[in-house]
Amino acid sequence: MTLKQQLKDSMKVAMKAKNKEELTSIRLVLSTIQKKEIDKNDGVELSDAEVMQIIQTEIKQTNESLMYAKQSNKVEMITELENRIQMLTVYLPKQLNEDEVTAVIKSIIESNGFSGKQDMGKVMSLAMSELKGKTEGGLISKVVKALL
Repeated sequence: MTLKQQLKDSMKVAMKAKNKEELTSIRLVLSTIQKKEIDKNDGVELSDAEVMQIIQTEIKQTNESLMYAKQSNKVEMITELENRIQMLTVYLPKQLNEDEVTAVIKSIIESNGFSGKQDMGKVMSLAMSELKGKTEGGLISKVVKALL
């Protein structure tokens, strides 16, 4: 079952349960997916990787909104945004922590013989392809800079 289909099934469950918060979050993601498919204009559905990217983008935007809500001390909005993030993370693979990312990047550096800052682009390229969807690019960049 594709990730898009899982979202549609979850939307049906949320409708039946009258869970407005979850329904709103899922509809938002599905509408973004539909817009991207229309923009692609080739009649092919988005891959699971592309859908995951959309979900990650939505989580990132929600985190930014959450930061502003916390600064404004809007309790109701904070709760709503935290719930949205929690609902959306269910559809993503388990995110790696910094130690796990460090271990993967160390193995990339050692196996390819990279040693200095001049190899940063090569390490980033390999790390991004291996860790795509498993962690944020910012964390990967931070770890690579620290190790080289």
